Amino acid sequence: MKNRDLPGRREADADERNIALDPDQQRAIEQLIETARTDKPEENLTGRVLEGIAYRQSLANELAASIRPARPLRGSFATAGGVLLAAAAGFVLWLHPWSSTSTIKISPEQLPAKSSTFNPAASSSTQPVLDPCNERRVAAGHQPLIDDFEDGDDEVARLEGRSGLWRWVRDTDLPRSSPALLPIPRPNPQAGNRLALHVKGGQLLDWGAVVEFNFVPACYDASAYQGLSFQAKGPGRIFVAPREVGIIPVANGGTCTDDCHNAHVQKIELSAQWKTYEVRFSEVAQRGYNKPAFNPSRLNSLAFQIHPEDTPYDLWLDDIRFLRR
Repeated sequence: MKNRDLPGRREADADERNIALDPDQQRAIEQLIETARTDKPEENLTGRVLEGIAYRQSLANELAASIRPARPLRGSFATAGGVLLAAAAGFVLWLHPWSSTSTIKISPEQLPAKSSTFNPAASSSTQPVLDPCNERRVAAGHQPLIDDFEDGDDEVARLEGRSGLWRWVRDTDLPRSSPALLPIPRPNPQAGNRLALHVKGGQLLDWGAVVEFNFVPACYDASAYQGLSFQAKGPGRIFVAPREVGIIPVANGGTCTDDCHNAHVQKIELSAQWKTYEVRFSEVAQRGYNKPAFNPSRLNSLAFQIHPEDTPYDLWLDDIRFLRR
């Protein structure tokens, strides 16, 4: 439809073209333009991106290889199944001999009755849950560093069989859309301690936010250590959660079918200045009564949780380690 068909359209178009920006908006646009002109990518950025893609693919391959497919029937069971099938076919032909004058009437297929509830126990009888800790990696207890972030990437230190990638997830993120979490320059850096993780955000209303990584493969035996230590600063508090395989749902690679995501946690009151905190495995606890103690031999992931009531938030993390015994 042309402008002459819409009264006042030409005048509106002219007004839109002549909108004047206020001084703050004009300065912001000029700053963006200047930044676009002068901003340059980091040295060897392409190489780091390609290395990150290759590493993620290696993790995916390693995880896929750790999931063993169900074995087909064989031996006497397969033979017996074939015999029964042949016998059933012969019986049907005996009842309805095939000829040009005989017709087999096939009744419509009946839809199965809908089940009102899902029973994980019943489904597990036909699809047994594979325990990832059958193929765990074991810490020797001599190299406690998890990550000091000085390498500038999102991978934990490859020590004592550890492997995994840091990520930052918020309750406002779409599934599988959490941003990559890379270290940035630390305020007031010290010699040999230049980089750290930093997350900052506004108010959250559902479950909050989390800084975390998952071990690959999905089970790590950290029983050679007695807990965790880390440096942090920021307002409010966080909850430190070493998470067992047993609280991770089966669909996500764990063994949990009931009361999932109920992690063992310890509350940490943060300080405005950098401070070192220690969390012992014997001190973390689940929500509820008569819950089992944390089992460090079945470690699946490590999380620093921020609850909605502690938002907005501004959290720095650095020098994350296991505690020696």
